[in-house]
Amino acid sequence: MSVPKPLVRTRLLMARPVMHSARVSLGAKRTMADSMAGASRAPEGAIYDFDVIAGLPVQFVTVEGTGPATGRATMIYLHGGGHVVGSSRAYRAFAAHLAMHSGMDVLLPEYPLAPESPYPAALDSLIALYRALPSYGVDPTTVVLAGDDAGAGLALAMALEIRDHGLPMPAAIGMISPWLDMSADIERARPSASDPWFTPALATRWARTYLGGADPRDPGASPLHGDFDSLPPIVVHYSGLDPLHTDAEAFLQKVTAKADGPRVIAREYPDMWHSFHLQAGRLEAADEAVEEFGTAVASLVQIPGRHGDVVPINRPVAGQGGRELRLVRQVAAAGTPSV
Repeated sequence: MSVPKPLVRTRLLMARPVMHSARVSLGAKRTMADSMAGASRAPEGAIYDFDVIAGLPVQFVTVEGTGPATGRATMIYLHGGGHVVGSSRAYRAFAAHLAMHSGMDVLLPEYPLAPESPYPAALDSLIALYRALPSYGVDPTTVVLAGDDAGAGLALAMALEIRDHGLPMPAAIGMISPWLDMSADIERARPSASDPWFTPALATRWARTYLGGADPRDPGASPLHGDFDSLPPIVVHYSGLDPLHTDAEAFLQKVTAKADGPRVIAREYPDMWHSFHLQAGRLEAADEAVEEFGTAVASLVQIPGRHGDVVPINRPVAGQGGRELRLVRQVAAAGTPSV
């Protein structure tokens, strides 16, 4: 049963004091974050399995009637949480919705978090996992790298590393509410927005924790500062109330400025909050968004991508890139340290 949007927003507002308090332990914040991310209700037929790949615990999530039998891709989905909170176990119901709508197996790695494991520990461990995929029967060229928030940034950073190391490229990338530029947070330059729980102040705190003194413009940490040549096609969903929407828009502008950039299917939700997709199974808008995301990513795996083309689904937000964007469809506005 769908929960009214105002009620979901109110619940997120109630979580804000906990997530922002310097007096609440990181352990309590991680519990709260898992409760928020775990609000999704899994569809019927969800199947979960567990393994360890390259030293990382992983969950395999699929839904009856999808997955390997379809001969399609495997999605590596990286959970959000600002590199400080979040877990794959909290994401598995949400991942089942992704599996259902994309027709893919979804692999959820439990990558290391800061402050215990600052940058570049998570990226290095995920590259090791990617290198190990053939040993587990997964062809890297049929893999989709996806994630939300910090996980979306990691997915794009992984693609840059994979390309630069000459490894087989993934088939596509999927990003939801991507966090792509930590320099804006370190410099306290991120504009405020009307998100019910996620704020620029929290992004600054988490960026400092994750970077641990590293350069905030390093593309491994802030892939917006990387070079997007020779990347596979990308789906990006972002929300107008989210302080991170500026990262998505900057990404789109940078892509459109390059004649040979990757194909991108972009979708803005003007009246929604950060990573609202995680309420799939509870919130009608999230159900629709996850279905659209999964279908779009699957379409990029099935057909060759056209390069240098950004396709905003609802409005041409990246129109300053030097090329006229094609409007596809009009849409309605729809005991740990304290960090």
